[in-house]
Amino acid sequence: MIDKDEKIQYRIDMDMLSRAKTGIFLYAIVMPVVFWPFDFYQLQPELSVIFALSMLIVSLLRAVHHVFAERIYGYSARLWRGMFFLLSGCHACILSIFFVLSIYDERFTPILHVTMLAIGGICSGAVVALIPRIKFALTNLTILLGPSIIMGLVIEGKLPFAGMIAAYYGFIAMIGVRSSKEYIRSFEIELKLDEQNSELEKQSKIDALTTIYNRGYFNSELEKQWDYATRLNLTVTVLLIDIDHFKSFNDNYGHLVGDACLIHIATTLDKAGKRKTDLVARFGGEEFVLLLLESGKSEAPAIAEMLRRKIEETPFVLNGRELPVTASIGVASVQPDAKMKPKRLIEQADAALYTAKAAGRNRVNIFHDTTQITTI
Repeated sequence: MIDKDEKIQYRIDMDMLSRAKTGIFLYAIVMPVVFWPFDFYQLQPELSVIFALSMLIVSLLRAVHHVFAERIYGYSARLWRGMFFLLSGCHACILSIFFVLSIYDERFTPILHVTMLAIGGICSGAVVALIPRIKFALTNLTILLGPSIIMGLVIEGKLPFAGMIAAYYGFIAMIGVRSSKEYIRSFEIELKLDEQNSELEKQSKIDALTTIYNRGYFNSELEKQWDYATRLNLTVTVLLIDIDHFKSFNDNYGHLVGDACLIHIATTLDKAGKRKTDLVARFGGEEFVLLLLESGKSEAPAIAEMLRRKIEETPFVLNGRELPVTASIGVASVQPDAKMKPKRLIEQADAALYTAKAAGRNRVNIFHDTTQITTI
């Protein structure tokens, strides 16, 4: 689940980059810190320069990678990870060679003890920094300590060193794996909470009976569309749809059948070829509402008539028996301005609906200025 979430992967990678930032600086100075206090640079000047300079160069490359991390990641996350792992691996390889020589090469005997301390600090720090990607952390740890363990097994008299390093390797690896599980677990918990919040948010928008949007969500969307239309001089249209004689329908067939009829109407409206930008919601009781945003000639009258016919031509079936259902529709359109309120549009659509029902029902009525003009 986490592996497929690009946002989580990005956060993990950027967290790993942030954790590794301190190491970029420390790796650049670790060799001089080890060499200079013990005058090793005087005893082995060439080796001192080679190790110190190689660590500095890789640190500079990692610093450049860090500075351009966002740009590189935006181009290719895989490329970014490849560069990060390669440069980190280069540091690990240089340090691994240094550790092997410090333990098993007599030229490095003057700095053996400080090197052992450095090994412990660098390995634990590297694992902590790379915990977000535990496989790479273990690979990096193996590069750092693996050659030292192998050389201790091969070289006569060095077995105690190999055993000590191997024990430390196992201890650090075990801690790293446990910490990584806790780290990933925190993201899994976060994802589950996000899913639960999304589900709760979705449920707050949906009418429990008809499974289309509810009145609350319609109100919030009307406010948004109203503001949007005001800025761009667009037209907002509302269609109020009321099922004809629904009280009698409930009285004759019962409330459960009435609920089934509401579901039938909601499904019919939701599938009746409406545009993706249109919003269908249950307005309350047996009333439904359709919100339209238009930029040119109004299509609302044609849409309203199409919906009326669709409801009329799609009978509600109960136990194999077709029960005719019709609806009256009130339509109101307005190009809003800063002084107008969305409530006015609802009132106009409701007035048009009232006229449609008073005129005999099963018809569409359009509100225009202060009068209602019946169409069809």
